Amino acid sequence: MNRTVSASAFIASLLIVAGAAQAGTAANDRMINGKSIHGEVVAATQGTRVVNADAGKAINVNCGDVVTFKSAGKDFTWKFNSAGHRAFDLRDIAPAGFSSKPLMVYVSKSDAERG
Repeated sequence: MNRTVSASAFIASLLIVAGAAQAGTAANDRMINGKSIHGEVVAATQGTRVVNADAGKAINVNCGDVVTFKSAGKDFTWKFNSAGHRAFDLRDIAPAGFSSKPLMVYVSKSDAERG
């Protein structure tokens, strides 16, 4: 009986983990304080890089970069203070209703982090 219960519990835990992995990364990309591991929304400043989120499939940024994303008359500006320097979909950080098109963001270490 113990083996049956243990096997059932193991299978149930695998299903829960698999379901959580498919649920998306946005919820998992938060630190304990609730902030994103990818950075934060900031005000646009002069000289900020501007990217049309509908024009491509991927962009490269460095940690510390500030980028304004535009799509269908909407925009938001993000400062990349990445905790993990890994790729993610822009939709994970974009405001609700911004764009439904996927855009992969590849975050590299800044020059200061490489040294």
